[in-house]
Amino acid sequence: MARRDRSAGGPVLTSGVWFATAAALLAGGWLSVGRERDGALVEPVEWSFATRIDLDTTVVAGGDLQAVKETVVSCEAEDLADADGFLIVGLIDNGAAVKKGDVLCRLDSSQLEETARLEEIQVNQARSSHTQARLSVEIARTALREYQEGQIAVLVKEYEGKIALARSDLKRQEDRLGWTETMYGKGYVSKGQVLTDRQTLAKTRHELRKIVGELHVFRRYQAPKEIAALRGEIAVAENNLVVETDRLKAAEERLAYCREQIARCTIRAPHDGVVVHANRGYWWMRPLEPGMRVYQEQKLFKLPDLGSMEVLASVHETMGPRVKIGMKAGVRIASLGGRVVSGTVVGVSQFPVENDREWDERLRHYVTRVRLDETPPRILPFMSAVVEIDTGRIADALVIPVEALEVVDGRSSCNVVGPDGPERRFIATRHATRDFVEVVEGLTEGERVEVNPSNPPRRASGPTREAGLPHERHPHAHSQT
Repeated sequence: MARRDRSAGGPVLTSGVWFATAAALLAGGWLSVGRERDGALVEPVEWSFATRIDLDTTVVAGGDLQAVKETVVSCEAEDLADADGFLIVGLIDNGAAVKKGDVLCRLDSSQLEETARLEEIQVNQARSSHTQARLSVEIARTALREYQEGQIAVLVKEYEGKIALARSDLKRQEDRLGWTETMYGKGYVSKGQVLTDRQTLAKTRHELRKIVGELHVFRRYQAPKEIAALRGEIAVAENNLVVETDRLKAAEERLAYCREQIARCTIRAPHDGVVVHANRGYWWMRPLEPGMRVYQEQKLFKLPDLGSMEVLASVHETMGPRVKIGMKAGVRIASLGGRVVSGTVVGVSQFPVENDREWDERLRHYVTRVRLDETPPRILPFMSAVVEIDTGRIADALVIPVEALEVVDGRSSCNVVGPDGPERRFIATRHATRDFVEVVEGLTEGERVEVNPSNPPRRASGPTREAGLPHERHPHAHSQT
């Protein structure tokens, strides 16, 4: 873009002329002061102009590659009450390619297998008891049918036969008594014979009434009572069968649970992919290895979708508010050398959080997700990457080289080259790139600043405060902005 020179009536410079001029001014030179001051010769210093340019600002941050989508494989075996997790007895290598169903990890299931063996014994015993209870129900039901459909009819027939026989005997005795009384009237039989026949008739009548009474009692009381008793035996047998059924079901469920847990001790791939150990990339976590103990619901593996990757970057809290969703970024992946992959910011954490990779708890960062526009081959999660996010252009910014900036006692400063040599001046800075730092207070355009200062400053001048900057090492002194 063209910009008019700040001097009155100055010419309008084209974009090419302006940047060429800025480069020449920023190139600086060697200022040789040949005269003595206080009896000592002032050594030459390398310097550069403070000048104005259109500053393209970026935020540079490091991070790790992550898959946009991934399947997490956890330990699904439930912790035993008297055991401390499960030992790993077999483990697939990190980064190995797998097919669906391939074994990723084997856990020690010996204790579960012993429990399953004991549960199988309990199941067999419960099955025997259940079979016996079922047979008892069938026997009780058969006994009831036998009594209702067979024995009752037989007994009734027996009683009816006895009644018929008793009535026949009664009829015969009545006829005999009538004949005896006739003969007694003619004097052919004695009175004792008549009395004997009368007594026999009374006895026969009594037997008939007895048998009829027994049949009535049987029909009204004995048969219902026996039926109720048999039904009670059926109810008891059925209740025992329910108990044994529940006991068998519980034993089978315990056995099935143990077998399921044994099966879960062999962890398999849910689909094709590349295996990534879940704790890889976190320095505080012990890496997975045979002999290590793992626990229920512990994350063991990740199967990422390598077709869509993003960088989980850590942006310093002073730079985080400048990063917005949708900004473009260049991503340098360590394994690809100097290749730059284009990306887009798709997420920024709402609040700054502790950086878990730093020992200083006072350091905060914004977790920023930069999605790659295209995914190069042969890259894997947790590979290191550096993102350079384009945060926009600042027009007509007063800048000095990054090498001219010093931070002393938490304050930004630079050495301004004057007639008597360099002297320190405190400045206020705002934005920066890899090459330039924007100065918002403390310098004017055209002043010369020392580059790569090595000698202590002679005295300090200029503003004693920095606009809105905390008194700690300024992040603009680094490549990250």
